[in-house]
This record gives sequence, structure tokens and C-alpha cells, in this order.
Amino acid sequence: MKLQFNFDKQLFIWLFISFIIATVVGTLTHECGHYAIARYYGYETSISYGHTRLKDTKNQPFLDSTRSKYWAEISAGRDFPQKVKFDRIIETQRNNNFWITLGGPLQTMLTGSIGLVLLFFIRKTFNNRTELSIRQWFYIFISLFWLRQIANFATWIGGNFFKLGTLPRGDEFRLARMLQLPEWTLISLTALIGAIILTVIIFKFIPIKQRITFIISGLLGGITGYILWLILFGKYLMP
Repeated sequence: MKLQFNFDKQLFIWLFISFIIATVVGTLTHECGHYAIARYYGYETSISYGHTRLKDTKNQPFLDSTRSKYWAEISAGRDFPQKVKFDRIIETQRNNNFWITLGGPLQTMLTGSIGLVLLFFIRKTFNNRTELSIRQWFYIFISLFWLRQIANFATWIGGNFFKLGTLPRGDEFRLARMLQLPEWTLISLTALIGAIILTVIIFKFIPIKQRITFIISGLLGGITGYILWLILFGKYLMP
């Protein structure tokens, strides 16, 4: 039995560029999820190339001045003037930070889920297709927002394998720590869901003739997009 290796150079170039663009768009829309929740809570907020800056301009001056005056009392857990107000603001910020942190992954996974729903709405158009239309590829790329979860999981596994020894800083790790869960739980669960969705996309919606090209372009395009945006040029374009 002879295995066929179908590789479409023209499709590869198109998908490769699309994956680079999707990496940038996915990163920025993810940060928009953080931004939207932060703005809802009244924080001063701005989006950078790979993270969201926020500041509680209403309460931070009071917190800073209180810490400056009563640091010894705060460290020792003793009473000090306006302790009730100080503790209340700290608790409010802690709760707000949870939802702000959740906003990014929630936006990403919700967008990917919408894309998957759209794919199933038009699933009959994929029957017996050997090539996909721009519209079909567009819905596929929306559903591939779930790839972020797989990529973050793979990065975490790679960091452990090479014993980098750094504390995981992704949103899912921070959320797990806030919920007092083992830090690997949320990233592992969402990565598993993402892997299932990716498998469905590859074997249900990508024609056999285009699967190899799709997989190779996805790997190379995603890695290239990450390097170009998050390491090389993003910090200059959106500092």
C-alpha cells in the first residue's frame, strides 16, 4: 500500500501567512478580553503587544500612602487607622483581578467556540470537497483560537522538560493559583478540550488532500507568528 503525501505549495504559502496573522490577531483580541473587564471595573487600561496594563487610579494612591505609613502594622497584621477601608479595597482588587485575568482566556475560548458552532452550521458544505473556500477557511481559523490553549500547554511542558525553573505566568496558571487548585489543572483541561476540537477540525472539516499542508503550515506559521510578534517586532510596534 503506497502512502500519498499531498503538499500544496500555493496553499501552504496562503495558510502560512494566515497563521502568522491569526497569531497576532489572536494575541491582541485575547488582551482585549482583559481590557474590557478592566474597563468595566473602572481601571485605567491600555493594551501592549502581549499584555494589558492596568491601574486602579481611584484607590491606588490611598493604598500606597497607607502602606508607606503603616507598613510595620500591615506586615504584623496589627490594627492601624482606616484598616477596614484598606482591607476592603485589597479584597475588591483581588476579586477584580480574578475576573480581569479570566477575561483573556474567556474571550479566546468563546471566540473559538463560536467558530466551531459556525462550522457545524455549514458542515454540509464540506461534504465531498477536495478544496475549501475562503469562507470555510475563515470559520476554521476562528475555531482555531482554541490553539492558544494547546500552545500554552506545550510551552509549559517544554519549560518543565528543559528545567527552566520559572514560575508559570500564563493566565490559566494564575487563575488556578487564585482558586487554590494545582497550577496545572486549568491549562491541562483547556488544552485537552483544544486538542479534541483540533482533531475534529482536521478529520471532519479539512479535506484529506489538504491535511498535510494544513498541519505543516499551522506549525510553522504559528511558531513564526509568535517569534515575529511576541519576540521581535511587537514590542516596537505596540510597546
